[in-house]
Amino acid sequence: MLHAAWATGQHGPPIPAIDAGHPTRLAVSRMDLALTHLIETRGLTKHFEPRVPRSRPWEIVRRRRASQSPGEAIVAVRDLNLGIPAGECYGLLGPNGAGKTTTVKMISTLLEPTAGAALVCGYDTVRQGADVRGNIGVMFAGERGLYWRLTGRENLELFGRMEYMTGSAIRARSARLLDRLGLTDRADQLVETYSTGMKQRLNLARTLLHDPPVLMLDEPTAALDPAAARGTRRLIRELSGEGKAVLLTTHSMHEAEEICDRVGVIHRGVLVAEGAPRDLIRAAGLEPRLELRLSGDLPAARTALGDQALWWGDAADDGSIEAAVRAADGWRTAHAFDERLRRAGATIDDARLRDATLEDAFIKLTGARLENPFGRV
Repeated sequence: MLHAAWATGQHGPPIPAIDAGHPTRLAVSRMDLALTHLIETRGLTKHFEPRVPRSRPWEIVRRRRASQSPGEAIVAVRDLNLGIPAGECYGLLGPNGAGKTTTVKMISTLLEPTAGAALVCGYDTVRQGADVRGNIGVMFAGERGLYWRLTGRENLELFGRMEYMTGSAIRARSARLLDRLGLTDRADQLVETYSTGMKQRLNLARTLLHDPPVLMLDEPTAALDPAAARGTRRLIRELSGEGKAVLLTTHSMHEAEEICDRVGVIHRGVLVAEGAPRDLIRAAGLEPRLELRLSGDLPAARTALGDQALWWGDAADDGSIEAAVRAADGWRTAHAFDERLRRAGATIDDARLRDATLEDAFIKLTGARLENPFGRV
């Protein structure tokens, strides 16, 4: 059961910072005042070369045949420039395959860039990897990163020891985090008995255990129920408010608008826009939109809406389809389209009027759509 305080937001005092037991981590208060960004990338680029198997499948694959040209490499991230200061939550938005996780892996030293550089707290991720790892907490999407045959508390003790924390610091910090994340009642049970959402919360506790100045969170609310996701978003805002630099990757436009100070839109490995969510929406010059669920003669409906349609969704099992249209005149637009569609043999089964959102700006910038509007709560 989710801890009541976690669901309601009544968490008590903030989680105390660690003041001893971590010789390698650079404390925020001791950082060079001239250090503008805790996370910085300069022309960061990553190419993946296609791997071609030998003629016999049981032989090991090799990276390249002599006949392959460099142009055949897959460009995952291209010339990425970011600067994230202390106290900022920065959201990296993009669909699957856009390069978000690859970016996080390069900044966290898990992947070496093909070109460019990444700095964390002033340390180069290639030449000073150990110093970088001492200053970051990284959480990737999914259930990786935990030992299922250990209890939750044992996992935190293990990872705390790996970060050179003292036993007293581990116990104090673990107790606080387990309570904060609603896991105290299950802390001494094996992780293999946890639900997916509980594993995700324990993974977050592991990420925060050594109190790093830089956090990189890859889809941190992906497997959480609504109450736990709300609590996680609240915690992320509090952490950035305490001076941590947070790099968040997400598909969720709602999440990005709620907790991010700035967002970067990445599409096919390229950063196509960057700024505060409201600024991106304003800069895109977007109008309110009308989201429709249509049935009937759908080819005729497409013709009737014409270039007023912002996007079309996929056909549902019941034959209906979703679309969005510009609605400068609000619900008057809906009445006008209703008459036009009826004449075409189509029916509006559902309609919602929405102000321009970050998703609209994303669609305009990339031509891609991340979310299903009728699937949102």
